Amino acid sequence: MKSMTGFGRADLRRQGYKLHVELASVNSRFLECVFRMPRILAGAEGKVKELIGQKLLRGKVTVTVILEETPDAAAQSVIDVKAVTAFHAHLTQIQKKLNLPGEVELGHILAFSQMLTSANEGMDEERLWPDLKTVVLQAVADLEKMRATEGRNLQRDLARRLKAVSKLVVGIERQAPQDVLTYKQRLEKRISDLTDGAGIDAQRIAEEVTVFADRSDVTEECIRLRSHVDMFAETLKGDGEAGKRLNFILQEMGREANTIGSKALSSATSTYAIQLKEEIEKLREQAQNIE
Repeated sequence: MKSMTGFGRADLRRQGYKLHVELASVNSRFLECVFRMPRILAGAEGKVKELIGQKLLRGKVTVTVILEETPDAAAQSVIDVKAVTAFHAHLTQIQKKLNLPGEVELGHILAFSQMLTSANEGMDEERLWPDLKTVVLQAVADLEKMRATEGRNLQRDLARRLKAVSKLVVGIERQAPQDVLTYKQRLEKRISDLTDGAGIDAQRIAEEVTVFADRSDVTEECIRLRSHVDMFAETLKGDGEAGKRLNFILQEMGREANTIGSKALSSATSTYAIQLKEEIEKLREQAQNIE
């Protein structure tokens, strides 16, 4: 199990330039990549996304690529001889036309930046792609490592909260008979007060209590909740894409909790139902980050 939240980075240095890649991911329903890359590498976005998609199933990934010249790039600069020859001819012509004193010197020519060509000039996506691919895969591996660590932390937290849900279901089941008994006692007292202590129709009271018990019975909801809890726990132990399945199970758990809340006719059961919904919501918030 992996989290969709994580960060990975990698660097690769060559003679004349350095590539730096950062990947930052957050939760998303699908795999989505947002790129921040030099214009020279813009055409490689599709290939980079394909590389990421080979390892990640879901998540919004911000891909930052930085390409910089290293200090040794300047040492590799070369003089453009053709440009020097052309500029010398142009300067000589201008000197003669304007009747300027002196001679055209090398310093005059090299004052123009066009005379020096960086070793990295002419660099393009095709030339850089092998290095970019290497550093992206390294960054993805670093990201996966963090997502796996976060996934284990989430797994432990979800398992702990799932136990809390199970305890609340037990509490609701234990409270149900007490709710029926309390209702019976209140009904008997109310009838006794209204009849001023006269005889009570035990059969009629039994019928009323039976109707109440049927209306407030949450046995089926608790059984289904237990089944959902078991399914959730089993999914937590599995590998692969678990996030969508966990969210589906939590939707079903939420429906059962809402039904229990609507059937609750005692403050104790209402409190259990509220706590149950709170725990399910906390589970949902955490499950949103599972891949």
